[in-house]
Amino acid sequence: MSDSEDEKNDGAAPAPAPAEASEKKRVAPKTSDNIYSSAVFLTMENVLEKLKVLDYETTFCVKHHITPLARTSFALPAKNPSVQFKNFLDLVSWLCGEATGDPDTFTVDQFDDPNVSVNKMMLALRNLGFSLDFPVTKLKQGHGEPTCNVLDFLVDKALAARGFQWQPPLHEDAPDLDEAEVDEAADIGDAIEDDIEDIEEEEAMFTEVAAPVAEAEVEDQAAREMITGTIDALEWKTELERVGPRLKLPDSLMSKEWRAHIEQTKEHEKRIQSTLPTAQGHMQSMSGQIKDAVEKMRSKEQSINNQFESIRQEYESARGEMKVIEDKVTATRTNVNELTNSMNSITEQLDELKDDMSSRENSATDTSPLIQIKQALQGIKGDVNSFELRIGVVSHTLMQAKLKSIKTKHRGNKSKDPDEDDLFEDDELEYS
Repeated sequence: MSDSEDEKNDGAAPAPAPAEASEKKRVAPKTSDNIYSSAVFLTMENVLEKLKVLDYETTFCVKHHITPLARTSFALPAKNPSVQFKNFLDLVSWLCGEATGDPDTFTVDQFDDPNVSVNKMMLALRNLGFSLDFPVTKLKQGHGEPTCNVLDFLVDKALAARGFQWQPPLHEDAPDLDEAEVDEAADIGDAIEDDIEDIEEEEAMFTEVAAPVAEAEVEDQAAREMITGTIDALEWKTELERVGPRLKLPDSLMSKEWRAHIEQTKEHEKRIQSTLPTAQGHMQSMSGQIKDAVEKMRSKEQSINNQFESIRQEYESARGEMKVIEDKVTATRTNVNELTNSMNSITEQLDELKDDMSSRENSATDTSPLIQIKQALQGIKGDVNSFELRIGVVSHTLMQAKLKSIKTKHRGNKSKDPDEDDLFEDDELEYS
């Protein structure tokens, strides 16, 4: 067809759009949230095969006392979602340890809330370089495309840490088998007789090989001796007459020669020349019918294009608008994911700040240190008073002893000056 006809065909293709639209309304929309998407099962199968390469059955399943995973373990929801989510966390923890070599990269505490566990997981995945393009809350389900994508990323990291590389498959080159030529014109009876004779000869050969060594030596000696004719000439001729026809080549074998091929070519040429005129007439009539049908189809196509031109234009405009809306939806989804991630990080920071503020408020309102300081000060004051009392008592006793010693000295010595005695008495009164 010409370019204008191709354009008409392109315009006629969307003609049954209303019927298709009515059928599409009855079909479930294919979104990324569809758990029965084929991509989820394919990703889970790839994850399972890579886990087998990591020998997870002995290093993970035996340690955690779980059965080996099925092809739909994390692609479909399980009967017990809590067990499925726990198995998912354990598997992610094990894979993080295999990928980094540190088993404490992501640890699961049995008393943690699911939100806390998922946030810890996302922090570990970000440290490993995982790009998040879905809400974090979808990982709490324990199944679906986000879960399988996380497992696929961690399995690839674990294989890379072990230095594993996928090698291309090796295919053995099968030898080319040449098909034996089959001669349909050959005589089947002669072929069967020849086969029987060959089998008899092979049996005789094997029996000769299996014969004792002595018989082999006798035959060798007989073969080395001179052959003497012991057969009658008349019997020889009769045997030749009987066997001679079988020794001749059949006519079918002669057909393989080039002369026979030339004769067959000439016969085929005669047949073609005899059948060519009638065949040409039939072909010309068929070509005329085909041309008429093509013309009818073209005229019908043009009428359909003219009839549905307005609908085609509406469809084109609606398709352009739908594409613009889809682009906006994808941009909005990415923005929502980014805002959700930032909100989660801000929420985590807010929780940390709340904990810090609560601890500081508790420390600021706690008066127990002041009470302890006051009690210590009162105890120190009491100790000071007791020490001062003891010091006064000791100083008083020392003064009394000193006065007694001075009095005894003055009494022992006869004082000539009475004024000194009066002075001493005055001093004693003052000290007392």
